[in-house]
Amino acid sequence: MAAPIDLNAARRNLGEALGDNLTIYFQNLKNWFKQKISKEDFDFESRKLLKPEEVHLHNEFLLAILSRCQMLGSTLSNQSVVPVKLSKKGKLKRKHPDGRSDFIQRFCPVNPVQYIPTVNIRSTEDEPRLGFAAREGLLPDDSMIHGRMLVCAWEAGLQEVNESCVKLMSQAVERQLKNILTTVLSRRSGYKLRHNKFPFAIGGNVSNPYLRQNHLTHDYSLNEERTKLSVTGNQIPCLRPPVEIGEASAAQQISMVTTPSSEKGNVTLYDVLDALQLNKNVIPAHSVYAPMIERIIHKLWHPSNEDLDQDSIHQQEISLKQQIASQQAAVR
Repeated sequence: MAAPIDLNAARRNLGEALGDNLTIYFQNLKNWFKQKISKEDFDFESRKLLKPEEVHLHNEFLLAILSRCQMLGSTLSNQSVVPVKLSKKGKLKRKHPDGRSDFIQRFCPVNPVQYIPTVNIRSTEDEPRLGFAAREGLLPDDSMIHGRMLVCAWEAGLQEVNESCVKLMSQAVERQLKNILTTVLSRRSGYKLRHNKFPFAIGGNVSNPYLRQNHLTHDYSLNEERTKLSVTGNQIPCLRPPVEIGEASAAQQISMVTTPSSEKGNVTLYDVLDALQLNKNVIPAHSVYAPMIERIIHKLWHPSNEDLDQDSIHQQEISLKQQIASQQAAVR
């Protein structure tokens, strides 16, 4: 097994070969991470910056950064695994063989043709596509975050990125996404507040504040004391109201809703754009907020009738070619 390539050494050798073009190389690397350019374009631009005998430094640097990201992802995934220790070593017992050693009576002839694996011919539509986090709608994993943080660290003059920083960045992305979703959903329907700050029960109906009995209702879900201290200093749960009182309170809250609930449908980009424009403090960084708004407005597009007709014709041509190919294969 080959020894792993040192990332710092590979970057140092590449920097010596590039010289002043190191900034351009890192910019191309960042564009490749952001999926603005393909891998082939990144390799082509890198070969233009390097001499023919120095192209191997580019390949070694890519292998080093990919291996570092994969090692970090496997390390963080294995941290939660707790090894199980055996309390007592068991003794191996020798199993006495049953029957004869010539296997004459236990052998059954089998036709091997029945166990030949069948070959499934896949069509061109079933070919696997490249998976990206943006296309799949998934959050970036630790290895992807580590790779992007390494590029940003090198541009800032830093040498390494600690694993705890990668974990912190992953949690920050999840928290930021939670804040955006909370803002979007709270714009579409009613919700409740605890301490006049923390929203919860998003999706409920809003009661009419002008009704006479509205101020007399008591919402037990707004109770701040979830636990209380006992005499010994331990945390014990507070007593909940009986089922009858809870049902009566819920029925009273529902009766105070004057506007009937309607089907709102799925969340669209118009909802996201409206929520972000009204609550700009959700994304306090202007360098992140402005490109995000531009990207949302750019994606507010739908194909025309001519585009839909062309897609239908293209699908018909593909199906016709597949039928002709299958007929020719059957004739042969």
